[in-house]
Amino acid sequence: MAKHKDDEMTVVPIPATETEAERRRIRSSNDRDQQLEREGKKSRHNVGYDKVADGAKPPAKIDRVVDED
Repeated sequence: MAKHKDDEMTVVPIPATETEAERRRIRSSNDRDQQLEREGKKSRHNVGYDKVADGAKPPAKIDRVVDED
């Protein structure tokens, strides 16, 4: 059986692009958003997020309808 050139490749993990400080900032932001949600408040950061995450789309705005007959 012929050897494939990919058989000799080494798999290396993709380097993380986030620093520890960035991960802490994101975690803190998520914690604040979740606390506001538990209190029944909406965070400015998450406005509309649930609709987007659920795939809900607002109805298209129709400016005018023309009769093509």
